[in-house]
Amino acid sequence: MKTEGQQLEMFLTVEQEQAIQEYLNNYDFHFRNNKGDVEKKHQVLVENGFIEGVHFENTFTFKENVTETVSLGGRWYKIEEFETEVTITKYQGGVFLLHDIVDGEDGTNKIIKKNTTFHLTSSGKIECFSIVGSYRSLKPATMLRKIVELNESTKERLVIVNKKDTHFDNAITTLKLEFPNSVSVGRSSEWVQTYNWKNTYHVDIVTVTFVDGSYIQYDVNSFSGEIKIRKVYDVVIEKLTLQDKVNNLKDRLAKV
Repeated sequence: MKTEGQQLEMFLTVEQEQAIQEYLNNYDFHFRNNKGDVEKKHQVLVENGFIEGVHFENTFTFKENVTETVSLGGRWYKIEEFETEVTITKYQGGVFLLHDIVDGEDGTNKIIKKNTTFHLTSSGKIECFSIVGSYRSLKPATMLRKIVELNESTKERLVIVNKKDTHFDNAITTLKLEFPNSVSVGRSSEWVQTYNWKNTYHVDIVTVTFVDGSYIQYDVNSFSGEIKIRKVYDVVIEKLTLQDKVNNLKDRLAKV
């Protein structure tokens, strides 16, 4: 990497020249570290049976002699902020493990590859929270087996997700027929909060909404498709005062 720096103004002070050289040295240090890390990771994975494009990807690229403008100095430095042009080796990307996930963003469930970062320990083991579920480092062969097992379980998950979606579609169709005067019938995600916050989670529900703001929420069993009432919100009932409720109770009991 060239160690060139040219201030956008005519002259440089000694302090500015030092700041430019320090920036270039640091940049070069990080570039070489990243390049070395990529080469080492790639080598370890290939030597242990990982297939590029299947179990990992290498997106690292670099281009030499790229000139760009940077801002150096400033509040936390000994010199005032200034702009200068530097010529560097521009780099991006890295080596990432790949595993399968179920994706449904476009409305169709399918299996896609997802990349994830990992750390290579000094002993040659691999640490990857996304795949292992903890920061425990594993031998490369064990990590490869984990990825294969995860990909197999993703196939099973796709079947479950498709079945769940079918049950929800059927529930929506059924409820639209049951409540033809509803404003909307749709699927959404409900945040369930426990008293200690430790077991909070999301649950999918179907909500039937009416013109006055009333609504009914339903749970749909992901395996059987059974529909159960989860919550009923009636605007008229919610507006009743305690005295209104007492009067209603009196009227009902008087008719017994």
